[in-house]
Amino acid sequence: MAGTAGAAALAGCSGNGSNDGDNGDGSGGGDGDGSNIHDVQHISRVNQVPTNIQWNPSNPSSYAQASQNLLFDRFAQYNLGKNEFVPYAISDWSFGDKSFTMKLRKGLTWADGDDVTADDIVTQLKLGMKTGSGYSDYTKSIEAKDDSTVVMHFSQPVNQTIVKFQVLSNNFVQQKKSVFGKYLDEIEKDEKQGLHKLQNFAWRDPVASGPFAFKSTSQQQVVTERRDDHPDSDKINFKTYSYLYMDGNQSVYNAMISNRIDSVATAFTPPHILQQLPKSWQQIKFPSGVGYGLVPQFDHKHAGDRAVRQAIAYVLDRDAIVKNAGPASKKPAELSAGIASTAVDKWIGDARSDFTDYGKAESKTDKAAKVLKDAGYEKQGGKWHDSDGDIVNLPVQVPSGWSDWVTATQTVVDQLKSFGFKSSMDGRSFGNLQGQVWPNGNFVLASGSWLPGGGQATFPYFSLRQMMLENYRGFTYNYPPANQDRGGKHGTVTVPKRSGSGELTVNPSERLKEMSHATSDSKVKTIAVEQAWVTNQDLPMLPIAEKQTQSFLTGDVWDIPEEGSDASKVRWPESWLPRMGKMNYSGK
Repeated sequence: MAGTAGAAALAGCSGNGSNDGDNGDGSGGGDGDGSNIHDVQHISRVNQVPTNIQWNPSNPSSYAQASQNLLFDRFAQYNLGKNEFVPYAISDWSFGDKSFTMKLRKGLTWADGDDVTADDIVTQLKLGMKTGSGYSDYTKSIEAKDDSTVVMHFSQPVNQTIVKFQVLSNNFVQQKKSVFGKYLDEIEKDEKQGLHKLQNFAWRDPVASGPFAFKSTSQQQVVTERRDDHPDSDKINFKTYSYLYMDGNQSVYNAMISNRIDSVATAFTPPHILQQLPKSWQQIKFPSGVGYGLVPQFDHKHAGDRAVRQAIAYVLDRDAIVKNAGPASKKPAELSAGIASTAVDKWIGDARSDFTDYGKAESKTDKAAKVLKDAGYEKQGGKWHDSDGDIVNLPVQVPSGWSDWVTATQTVVDQLKSFGFKSSMDGRSFGNLQGQVWPNGNFVLASGSWLPGGGQATFPYFSLRQMMLENYRGFTYNYPPANQDRGGKHGTVTVPKRSGSGELTVNPSERLKEMSHATSDSKVKTIAVEQAWVTNQDLPMLPIAEKQTQSFLTGDVWDIPEEGSDASKVRWPESWLPRMGKMNYSGK
């Protein structure tokens, strides 16, 4: 911590140097050979106990939530300001009728000195197929055509938007063949045993592919050091990048106000805190593509009952929840279905009038009561009981340090209790929830995102997949249609037909697989309406709110882009901008 405090003292100087990438000393960044590099430290924030973090993306338990963005190179970045893909580790790509070809960027190496090769990428993508990554729905085989060329072969034509999001912007160069190849071999010999070993492998000494290499962890920080042999090393002029552990938003606010840190990837920050920040701080806002919602445990007697989930949806006043939790950065979900609010009109259109309106700005308690009574529940002594006489108890988990989610959850609990459910808020550290609780399914209702994040949220395949098959936080919620690693079995769902007459039985996994092969918007829309209807009726997750991301950079001793620059509107600016030569030490 002495080193951290010393480095932190560099922050908090007066001024707000912003020149869109010039380093202020005329150097244009580092020189690639390790000379003329400032021995200073950039400090960002991590919300997990550093010694618990591991970097195997196939293992959801305690998987890194910040440093992976710096240690590993993305295949490509998606810029939310320009709504376009930016090539990175994959320098070029092209589509054939039933194939996708990627060319590796020249000069990529691992931190141990080995070249990054097509075999490494093939190993990683094949592991993704084994663990149920989205592209496994349409990929037949993957091969290394040569040392720098990877070709994915599809069983039939595939929607190109889906491929670019799932393969390019959703992958890091991360699973080196010499480390992870043995797990692929074991899976091919014994899939169940091999997957068990892969998904329980905690990689705590990662070999980086990015411009900073892993150095150490302690109870308080993750420390990384600038590499000399990365293609972007000459754009970086500072030596050390550390992540300081802060579990809750209040600790982040205090660190920002006192200039003890230099950047924050994301933190809900209300207006009264913004007013207290030194002028050196710059706020960056962009659509987050994520949203606060509730994840039900389908093995639970009550949360697993569709009638109870529908009653919850009727009871919750989404508008009131948002007003309490932060209307400046959130808005209530327009529709209780697996489609982002901004995409509802495009993909659902006129069919929206058929969908159940659970009440965005009101609590429809009469309809909630009817649903429960029709399903055999009875209200006695002000509390709802099931047919066995048991009280309906719905505790709600939430990361205790996420102040906006805590406020939202407390409002949810209050509304549920007012209606007659038994409910309470269960606040725990994010690290505990993400590492031990959610992957093991130890919850009744859990606060979680019902949207997949970033630009993917605008395309229905990804938001529907997040709700029904493979949520990104690792919730094992045992929804029958979900992927196996989320406790599902790719089962069918039966709901009333949208026409109001008869029943519809569908397999969401198969239908989303069909969507992945759809090359026309009309086909995508047909399946999107159908599957959104299924989520609207079955409620695999309960949408409540959507948000704008608030990221923060300091411009006192760091040269950063001008306020409002599209260069910063990525997930996440504090780890992406150094690669572009747009976040360097100014020497002030």
